[in-house]
Amino acid sequence: MAETGLGAMTKSERVAAFIVDFDLGDAPDGLIDMAETAFLDTVGVMLAGSREPAARIVCDVIDAEGAAPAATVVSRSTRTSPQNAALANAIAAQALDYDLSFMSGQSAAAIIPGLLPLAETIDAGPRDLIGAFIVGAEVCARLVRAFPTLSSEGGWHGAGIIGTIAAAAAFAKLTQAPAEKVPAIIGIAASMASGLGENFGTMTKPLHPGLASRSAMMAVELGARGFTGSATAIEGRQGFLAVFARGLHWDAAPFDDLGETFNLLDPGYKIKPFPCGGLLHTAIEAALHLRDQALPRLDRIASITIGATLHAVERVIDAYPWSEDSSRFSLKYLIPYALVHGPPMIEAFSAQAMADERIRAMAERVEAVVDDEFAGVTGSGYSPSRVTIVFEDGGRLEEVVTHASGSMEAPMSEDQIRKKFLSCAARAAGEPTAAELYATFRNFRDRPNLEDLWPLLRADD
Repeated sequence: MAETGLGAMTKSERVAAFIVDFDLGDAPDGLIDMAETAFLDTVGVMLAGSREPAARIVCDVIDAEGAAPAATVVSRSTRTSPQNAALANAIAAQALDYDLSFMSGQSAAAIIPGLLPLAETIDAGPRDLIGAFIVGAEVCARLVRAFPTLSSEGGWHGAGIIGTIAAAAAFAKLTQAPAEKVPAIIGIAASMASGLGENFGTMTKPLHPGLASRSAMMAVELGARGFTGSATAIEGRQGFLAVFARGLHWDAAPFDDLGETFNLLDPGYKIKPFPCGGLLHTAIEAALHLRDQALPRLDRIASITIGATLHAVERVIDAYPWSEDSSRFSLKYLIPYALVHGPPMIEAFSAQAMADERIRAMAERVEAVVDDEFAGVTGSGYSPSRVTIVFEDGGRLEEVVTHASGSMEAPMSEDQIRKKFLSCAARAAGEPTAAELYATFRNFRDRPNLEDLWPLLRADD
């Protein structure tokens, strides 16, 4: 371990001990299942997102830069360095805002897209990947619990801020970094963390997990070669928590149960049923519940009020969208769309869909407010909503949804998870390959190696 002169084990040293000590054979019931489903969902949305402009632009930059062809970029025929592949894959994973939500760390989009090219270059196996993901996710959870208002009050985007450190822990596990190197790796990664909430609704939002994944891989490579970083970079006076909190409350005590409890099991993660901001899903579902009653009178709606948490209201774009990216965070678009057309799936986020005059007209009557009942809700893991529709004749409809579909409280069925994956993967890989990939990740832990996976993830052209 690194010498700190402090006597007690630092938080980075606790991470190091967890990385070394965690054995997948000792995993509690259900933990490997959660990890396999996280891989399945993330690979699906990564393939779908690879067709988005943000992913294409970054791949064009990577192609122009040139690098040793060592690792696969999903849905591309060219190969590149592991760091570049991590960047491109992670951007694709969040380009549609369809990636799963884990507390407020949002780290799956930074961890899994980087684990894949790293595994390809070091010939790691499926169980190695699963174990590394669990390590990264649990480190993510400790950072979120240590600073639960990181996103809601701090204004940071967890995928970039927490994702960098979480991914570094995962990559250190996969590469079997020596315990004495891990504190430096975490210290390096902590200085690379960034991601502003103000960039929601732009291509820079998915850039956050992309940079997190690439930076985490660089931190591991540097640390393995003796590059130094502070062993107290997490909890120190000028460390990660203190600096990013900027006076908000934080407490590093959650690191004390690292390896003893598993937050992947409790509170677990949320699989997104819609490709848009997760804080808005309960409002969308509330509108969908009211749709049949409202449909005959849509042209006579006087007002639509969405009562939500302060964090949700502050994160929404309070205007009609001007781009596909902004449409994923606009309640003025999403709620009218849900009432007119039904669930907002991938096709909802297009210029053609946004041009619908019925939606534009209804958007003028939509208002998002902090609901009195939800005003005290903090953090990002719980985002209840109330949708109230008032008609011109005084009629009124109201619906409250507290937990979104896909959450642990309202889980998606295996059939729903399968359909989401197949629809996403087929968008880039075609239906036959999508079916092969589904079978691969649904039996992931039992596969002897990953040799058959990489061709399935690449484009044929």
